[in-house]
Amino acid sequence: MMYLILKEIEYENMDNTYRVVDQINDLDKANDMLQGYKLIERDKTISYSILKYEKPLILKKEVA
Repeated sequence: MMYLILKEIEYENMDNTYRVVDQINDLDKANDMLQGYKLIERDKTISYSILKYEKPLILKKEVA
């Protein structure tokens, strides 16, 4: 399981933008990193969140 730390920037005249700023496999460490990003960010238009990411299942041969 992978956890992505997302940075969201809010704009007034256009759609918000999203960027992956970090990734980690441990949820506890991901939460610690998220708190760190939130702590150091001073811009009120920027927010951070965690996204749980699972690699898509790719079938290699057809099952009948």
